[in-house]
Amino acid sequence: MKSLTIKKLFQLHSWVGVVTGVLLFIVAFTGAVAVFARPELVIWSNTVTDDVPQAVSGEQVQKLVNHYSEKVPAEFTENIHIYMPTGYNYTDLTLLFESHHGDENHEHAAVYAYEIDSNTLELKREFYGATGDYYMGRKYNSGSFIGHFHADLHLGRPIGLILTGFMGLTLMVSVITGLYIHREMFKQLFTFRREKSFSVLTSDAHKLFGLWGSVFHLVIGFTGAFLGLATVILLPAAAYVSFNGDQDKLVETFTAMPEPVISQEYQPTEIASIMSSIEQIDQKAVLMDLTLMALNDKNSVVYARMMGGENFASELLEYKGNGEFAKSMSSLGDINGWAITVIEWLFPLHFGNFSGVFVKFLWGFLGLSTALIPLSGVMMWLAKRSRGNNSDLSPIAYQRWNRFVIGSCGGIVLACAAMFPAQVILNATVVGVAQNSWFAPIFFGSWVAWLVLCILPIEYRRLLKANTLLVALLLTVIMPLKLFTVDGYLGYLFSAKYSLVAAIDVSFLILGLLSFYVAGKVKTQSMAMNTEVLEEKSA
Repeated sequence: MKSLTIKKLFQLHSWVGVVTGVLLFIVAFTGAVAVFARPELVIWSNTVTDDVPQAVSGEQVQKLVNHYSEKVPAEFTENIHIYMPTGYNYTDLTLLFESHHGDENHEHAAVYAYEIDSNTLELKREFYGATGDYYMGRKYNSGSFIGHFHADLHLGRPIGLILTGFMGLTLMVSVITGLYIHREMFKQLFTFRREKSFSVLTSDAHKLFGLWGSVFHLVIGFTGAFLGLATVILLPAAAYVSFNGDQDKLVETFTAMPEPVISQEYQPTEIASIMSSIEQIDQKAVLMDLTLMALNDKNSVVYARMMGGENFASELLEYKGNGEFAKSMSSLGDINGWAITVIEWLFPLHFGNFSGVFVKFLWGFLGLSTALIPLSGVMMWLAKRSRGNNSDLSPIAYQRWNRFVIGSCGGIVLACAAMFPAQVILNATVVGVAQNSWFAPIFFGSWVAWLVLCILPIEYRRLLKANTLLVALLLTVIMPLKLFTVDGYLGYLFSAKYSLVAAIDVSFLILGLLSFYVAGKVKTQSMAMNTEVLEEKSA
């Protein structure tokens, strides 16, 4: 009975991996890159010279808010969002004066937006129009583009979120079944035969990544499934049960920011003192944004959203307009309970943004191992069915399937790598939001081009080698491109203000050189096939 159960679980493990393996690799690999999207890659993408985003003092923020509030109608000062130039979502100090009920030109929410350079405090861009149009038309960059692709494959909701959420579920199923059927788990915890053939090495890597990273893979699978499916399945379900299907009513009921009653009595909103108080509460936390309700009114309320520091998850602080601290609460609202705490932990656990750079590097490495598990599993499945006299796959079919895997999985790696030198070129040639129209053609164009190339009858190992060489070239060319396009680039490399950008540039160079090394280790078919057959029989 036990052997029958193991056999069924093995079949489930195999077919789940085969059917979803390529898509799971795509989601997991872009997730490993997305770990560094905010703020590191966002700041890197938006920094041309030494104009690295920096913090703006509370006094300057208060002065700017009061200055631009005089340029907008009074109803737009009742709801103001101040986004700090942290790199998580914005690299400019951004002031949004919003009217939830629109104005004479808009039936729905409208906004006046001002994007201000955090170094010079000069106005870079202003916008007036529908709130949704502003958020849709904001300047994107290579880092945020890859991050959004990981979230919903740029398919939007509900399809994109359902797919990525489903990948989280399949990852959990694969890990659980894999641990159960692997009866020699502890015996092979340290087995990695580098001197053997590529197929044997792939098998060992599949087991090692699965065993050592099993807890991480389960956490990533669960959090990814929840983040993907919550808004498209769980939220509508909760609204259906408790609010007769009214999702807006559900959100309104649990909102953390109820609007105050405007008194029409003037009282300055002490933004500077509030920001000073926030810094004293937790110096290590990052102030993401402020939301001001009823600017310069006696009943004004200010909400501050924090990330990091002493708290594992993001936190919301409430202040009265006179600067008096009111209370702290979760980002989901003033709701208590262990369930809310668990939900709060999901996002930092998924992206590793809760304890500094070391955890991010650890999450990035483990994320790559998550991507390699389905990839190696698919390769093992193909190799097993191509061996022997009664093999399911002919040599031609085996080559075709391997070319498809290299085209799709290698293509996404190539597409991600292409985004970064492209960003350097765009920064030198295209200004502002005009860059947005280039990212999708570059990303999907390079991916599709590589897929088309892999249709050609080229031996798959040669394609793998070519793919690795192209990735290496794209990563190593970034610093030379900056030498030609950025005046004084060598000087910036040794500037303390430029240290984050310089560190990322050097990291790209190291990854590129490492890719050249890996490409040199890839054997072509003529030598590899003969040695592989002998070693697989003896393994």
